[in-house]
Amino acid sequence: MKLSREDRWLTWWLAACVAVAAAMIAANALGPRYVGISYLPRLFSPLPFAAAMGAWIGLSARGHRREAELCVDLSFYALAMTAMSALTTGAQYTPFAPIDAALARGDAALGWNGPAVLHWTVAHPTLRAFLDRCYFSTDLQLGLAPLAASLAPDRRRRRVLLHAFIYSLLIGTLFYYFFPSSGPAGVYGGPDYGPFQFWTARKFALVHAGRPGATVEGGLIAFPSFHVAWSVLVADAARADRRAFFPALALNVAVIASTVLLGWHFLVDVPAGLALAVASVAAGEYAHRRLN
Repeated sequence: MKLSREDRWLTWWLAACVAVAAAMIAANALGPRYVGISYLPRLFSPLPFAAAMGAWIGLSARGHRREAELCVDLSFYALAMTAMSALTTGAQYTPFAPIDAALARGDAALGWNGPAVLHWTVAHPTLRAFLDRCYFSTDLQLGLAPLAASLAPDRRRRRVLLHAFIYSLLIGTLFYYFFPSSGPAGVYGGPDYGPFQFWTARKFALVHAGRPGATVEGGLIAFPSFHVAWSVLVADAARADRRAFFPALALNVAVIASTVLLGWHFLVDVPAGLALAVASVAAGEYAHRRLN
């Protein structure tokens, strides 16, 4: 049983994610001591152990190469999800001030009126319901992305997805730690925003006031938009098969549109999310080529 060169590279990056998360949590414990929450649901607490077992089975398999590779890759993906929970838990303790006002000014400079756009969307309830379903499909899409990538005749798309997901996760979370953002609801307010959107901003206030009551509902990071970044990653993974790619592309174009039409994100969050995704996929393609 031996890890390949690429497996070792991915392992080091996952270890870096956990180390960064631990450093964020330690900095809070030694400094401001904000009161936060765990972003790793108890239901998922066995995930690292299941991933380790899956990797061991995959690395020990003989005579079933494709099945063994799938088992190893899914195990890495499960560990990346665990690292995401750890990083999110650590990032909430950022000691820096939010940049939402600057993001709002960026939208204004582009001529974008977020509250007016949201009000227009609210006036079209059928469209709003459709966009809601698209927006909240991202978690399910992330879970299915490795399987979509597995439709390719080799594991390249699946491995690029692994690289890109880990890189985007670490870079995007680090950016948030130093330049936190909560989204438009906390800046503009108004009856058109939903309760979960207000929770994103309220959580920041509760954590940094040392008060309990924060919840995982509503998300955490606005800039760069992870919904946008992950939409690109899912569509890229689905390139393995045309029958999967075009529906995935259409759905994720709608997801990206929903981030601003529903008021979850500033307009400037979108190009930031696109840039994060493109850079991460390019880095993933490069790393996969160099390590094989």
